[in-house]
Amino acid sequence: MHPTLLSLVALLAACVGVHAQTLVNGQIFTNGLAIVDAPAPNSPMHAGSVTQVAIDISGDGHLDQSASIPGSDKSTRFDSLEIYLVSYQTRLNLTVSSGPDLLTREQGSTVKHLDYNVSTCIPAGSYNLTFYEASHIDDQAFFSITAYPLTVMNDHPTDACTNGTNTLQDFPQLSSAPPQSPWLDGTSIATQPLPTATGNGAATLTSVSSGFGLAASYALGLGLLPILL
Repeated sequence: MHPTLLSLVALLAACVGVHAQTLVNGQIFTNGLAIVDAPAPNSPMHAGSVTQVAIDISGDGHLDQSASIPGSDKSTRFDSLEIYLVSYQTRLNLTVSSGPDLLTREQGSTVKHLDYNVSTCIPAGSYNLTFYEASHIDDQAFFSITAYPLTVMNDHPTDACTNGTNTLQDFPQLSSAPPQSPWLDGTSIATQPLPTATGNGAATLTSVSSGFGLAASYALGLGLLPILL
């Protein structure tokens, strides 16, 4: 194992696992700064078609756009944001977006859009759309893992997937957590925790909170986020 990865694992050893995301008025507040507008939880993804992912990186207008640019000096900012499609039922971990592309596209827009081509190699089953986010909140570094369920529909799967595949890690994974998303702090809006698909394919509810892993702002630059999946 890479020595830096060992250090990150040691830092995260006392931290909790993947936390529940929060659904508010149709928006999914992740365990970090990102807010997902699409796709909706439990949406079907059809093999051979495109699924659009839309992410609000402004905290519903609370965060300056410069805070989403990697290398920003803002006290509350994104350091990295990556997305993976993970299934413990079909034993797949597929890259949806990695590296700085997602945060740097559509400059000037508070919502980032990504068209994900659902390959015909992806077998039908229960999946989690999983967000790995390294961020700072008030100059404190965090690393969050947020997952919510989707379903892949595929009547005629082709050969096994070979492009964009990653090692499937044990569930749950570790991350540290502030009490809740900073964009929900002090609000009285009714929130709803969402289930995630566990290793046996069952849906379970976890506590409503948000979180990142300490010192994980280094992970993207070292190429470690895909390894942590």
